[in-house]
Amino acid sequence: MTSSEPLTNFTALAFESRRADTTAKLLQRQGAHPISAPSMQEVPLENHTAVFTFAEQLFAGEVDILLCMTGVGTDMLVKTMKTKYDWEKIHEALSGIIVLSRGPKPAKVLRKLKIPIDIKVPEPNTWKELLEALDSNEQTANLGGKTVAIQEYGEPNEELNEELKKRGAKLLQTSIYRWALPDDLEPLKEGIRAILDGKADVVLFTSKTQVTHAMKVADMVATKEKLREALEHVFVASIGPVCSGGLRSHGIEPDFEPSRPKLAIFINEIAEELPKRMN
Repeated sequence: MTSSEPLTNFTALAFESRRADTTAKLLQRQGAHPISAPSMQEVPLENHTAVFTFAEQLFAGEVDILLCMTGVGTDMLVKTMKTKYDWEKIHEALSGIIVLSRGPKPAKVLRKLKIPIDIKVPEPNTWKELLEALDSNEQTANLGGKTVAIQEYGEPNEELNEELKKRGAKLLQTSIYRWALPDDLEPLKEGIRAILDGKADVVLFTSKTQVTHAMKVADMVATKEKLREALEHVFVASIGPVCSGGLRSHGIEPDFEPSRPKLAIFINEIAEELPKRMN
């Protein structure tokens, strides 16, 4: 094994979908044999009632804070609004409220649109850091009676919603897309079979939804219990606290979390850690 390719002779299975190719290339660079098992897709909601309700309340001056949770969702939110309203009106209204960016991806979209970002959530960008960011900002420390719009991603974050309600916020949930299983389930099924057959040395999870979908499809291939048992014999890598929480909710204890929730750092640190664990 060469120091430049520490994962030589290791098979790494990833459930990443949108960045599946990038993940495979990063793993190959470390010498690993990658298996790609895409586990999810973003499906735009056919009915955009929630977005247009948000827009009307925004224009009426009834929205105080917008929480931008994902880059894709923020982009889709604005694009959907633009199908019905003038961009100048949208831009002026969004520039007049407090805008929070949960991480670098929504921040990138907001900067491109020249929408001011009032609050940036620090890493690892979970709902807990989001609440801390709100609590520590003098404009948002008191949420009593304020309307907080949430650009939801995939599914509502009930823990975040409950905490915001406890602080007295009125929530305006603005769903723009939902997570669904891929149209073609065969690569995901093949990935699960590889784990069950002991062909994977390390398994990478980069979102809580990947865990949910993998366990769901496991019942189509074998059972959740068999997948859970098989993962006890595999190096399970989780990209961060939310993802790890999803694993633990299914009785799976992650073996590794990176120092920062970034894909390249995640894979580089797996390459440092895994050979040590196997020696």
